[in-house]
Amino acid sequence: MRSTTEPDRGRPVGGIAGSTRLHHWDFARALYLALGIPFHAAVIYSLNHEWAVGSPGKSQALTWLADFIHTFRMPGFFLLAGLFSMMLIERKGAWSWLKSRLFRLGLPLLSATLLILPLQIVISGAADVANGAMPLANLGPHLAGELTRFGEPWISHLWFLWVLIAYCIGLAVLEWLSRGTLARRLDGLVEWIAENRILSLAAFAAICELSARAQEIVVAASPYYGNAVINYNLYVVYFAFGAAVQSSGRLNALLLRPGPLAALAGAVLVILSQGGWSNLFVHTLKVMAGIAGALLIVGFISNLAHRHCNRPDARVRKLVEASFTVYLFHHPVIMALAALFLFTDLPPVLEFAIIATSAGLISYAIHLAVSRSPAAMLMFNGVRAGALPASSRADALEPKSIPGPGAHSLRG
Repeated sequence: MRSTTEPDRGRPVGGIAGSTRLHHWDFARALYLALGIPFHAAVIYSLNHEWAVGSPGKSQALTWLADFIHTFRMPGFFLLAGLFSMMLIERKGAWSWLKSRLFRLGLPLLSATLLILPLQIVISGAADVANGAMPLANLGPHLAGELTRFGEPWISHLWFLWVLIAYCIGLAVLEWLSRGTLARRLDGLVEWIAENRILSLAAFAAICELSARAQEIVVAASPYYGNAVINYNLYVVYFAFGAAVQSSGRLNALLLRPGPLAALAGAVLVILSQGGWSNLFVHTLKVMAGIAGALLIVGFISNLAHRHCNRPDARVRKLVEASFTVYLFHHPVIMALAALFLFTDLPPVLEFAIIATSAGLISYAIHLAVSRSPAAMLMFNGVRAGALPASSRADALEPKSIPGPGAHSLRG
């Protein structure tokens, strides 16, 4: 009898073979990483969102930039997370893979929570004093309260680690419940959808309508926490899609197909999805447009990477290896730089350019320092001495670098 915790390794693999070299996914990961830094630098000047450190000078152009990057960057990261998770489950089995994931995600989560988030709380409080939002005399009591009371600052940009751990647990449970046949079932589902497109589209619309209605109810019950719950969990769609891409050759080929026109259509759809809505029908269309648009843009990036970067590249490899450390540390670095620029009066676009460039260089320098210490690599990467955090081989590309913003406050 086949073990219920091991996949059927004798089946034909529908998606990506475990031994395939995946340099194009290296490039995609590096690109999403690079977009994270200008995203957070742009949010400082956003008219639509409040961040931990906000500039009094706002910019419509930077607002559009932040909003646009946000619509596809996180879907792309979670799609890759689902793809690599399914790939490694097929190679290692559900529970062996989950044990390694919990260690590699959980230890950096603990380290960053204890060592980075308190620093961010202090920087945010100091910025409130600098911009006149809080008297200096109140800084001490404010910091004491923030540091001793659990709230959003204690989640901040680490939200994606909590969410990714939950998704990984869910995927492992599904693999166990399916007795090691989850990939085959996903492949079968994709084939059924391809053969029943009209019915599938109707089902997709119905699910989006139910989701839109649920969002209205949850947000009405608790605007702050309701939005947080929805925005922290909406990426399960892309995580599941990534798992299906790994399991289905048809879907993998479809993901690599979108060209420039499809990317343009995706951009139009995500822009439309950001508009207001007056009723449930419009809200449903907005949800559908956002998902479809994000997948088209991510598909175009995947196509571009597959055509031009499907070969070893030392520069991309170095960025991939640095991605987790850069993600953990670029957030406080940008906050600190934003606080310093409160004392200047430069044009927002110029400040943005300086902050984004400086944050990238400083964060990478921190990675170089961390990589020299086995203890620091273990704490902030979950990587033991002698182990590579990333490479171009499928069995090493564990998706431990899936950064993104805390969607309800965009602190991430």
